[in-house]
Amino acid sequence: MASGEGIKNTIVTGNLLYEVLLFHHRVWVFHPVGIDHLFLPDHLMVSLGITLIIYPFVIPVFLGRLPLHVSGSLWWILVWGLLFTVIEFIAYVNHSITHHYGWSLLCSFLFNIVTFSLLIIHQKTALAAWILSGSFIAFLFIFFDIPMP
Repeated sequence: MASGEGIKNTIVTGNLLYEVLLFHHRVWVFHPVGIDHLFLPDHLMVSLGITLIIYPFVIPVFLGRLPLHVSGSLWWILVWGLLFTVIEFIAYVNHSITHHYGWSLLCSFLFNIVTFSLLIIHQKTALAAWILSGSFIAFLFIFFDIPMP
């Protein structure tokens, strides 16, 4: 079983890969608004803040309260996927995030569902989660016609 630290490191790695691989072709971009400019002046700083501050708190809560039964786990994934999508919707309406190259809130919702599912898989067997993640990333690169860096 993968450790909580290992899972957090995986999320951090994934987000950093997004920043590097899609540096010139980001499908979503964060825009600090209001007082955010003082602490998080650009997309990269917002993204790092989310990655290094928010995710390390969210992941243990998500996994720590994961229902034991499959049906409960599916609902749990749906709830968290919706929660993250609602937060993104608020940011979208607030102009704190923009979508590009065909990305949309629906894409974000599906991405959230896959991400939370992969967290559970990673907790059980990290190798399977890495293989599935790689396949999912390859699919996204092809589907959104993302140029290879």
